[in-house]
Amino acid sequence: MHALAILLFATAISVPQPILTTTLILRNGTRFEVAGPIREERGRIIFRSGTLYSIPVAEVDMEATRAAVTKSLNATVDQDRKLKVSASERDRLLRELEQNHSGTPAPALNLEKVIEPHDAADKGDEWSWRSAARSHEEAIRRAKENVALLRDRAELLKRQIEQFVALGYRSHQFTYQSSELQLTLEQIPAAELEITRAERANTQFREDARKQGIMPGWLR
Repeated sequence: MHALAILLFATAISVPQPILTTTLILRNGTRFEVAGPIREERGRIIFRSGTLYSIPVAEVDMEATRAAVTKSLNATVDQDRKLKVSASERDRLLRELEQNHSGTPAPALNLEKVIEPHDAADKGDEWSWRSAARSHEEAIRRAKENVALLRDRAELLKRQIEQFVALGYRSHQFTYQSSELQLTLEQIPAAELEITRAERANTQFREDARKQGIMPGWLR
């Protein structure tokens, strides 16, 4: 195990309450707020800073990182006021650090994002995907049922009006049915649009699932 990993492990077990967040400092001055453990694999340091990253051990500033770890262990208050850098701000700082003080381009960081494997055996994930799929399907069914109800009501009102006319009633004698028919017909286009939206959301959901490698059986 590399000295950095040993340092962080020893620090973690030497205090009553381990601190899960520390700072990783590179030789060019770049700082990463690290959440969780840091490990070494094949000469690269693996760490999480929002996303899982890996970087060559040679690019890590051991002394500065050790000092940062010691400082973080001594800090027992005001943790909630600790400055947190967003992903976009971190990327901006990385771009700026590519230029040194003399104005000449600095060597690019050999920083790589690590693709995290998807655990297909995770039943929690399976059931959450199944539940989401059922929710999308139910939204489509509800939208279609709403349109069907509106159309049925419109047909019923039309028949009632036709019966009134056949019996010799004047239009002012069935204004309620006429008004209700007009309101019902005006609601149908919006209800049909809800079907389109629900189907579009379901299509996008399934496309996202496909891109993430979710098994089709989880979406039934």
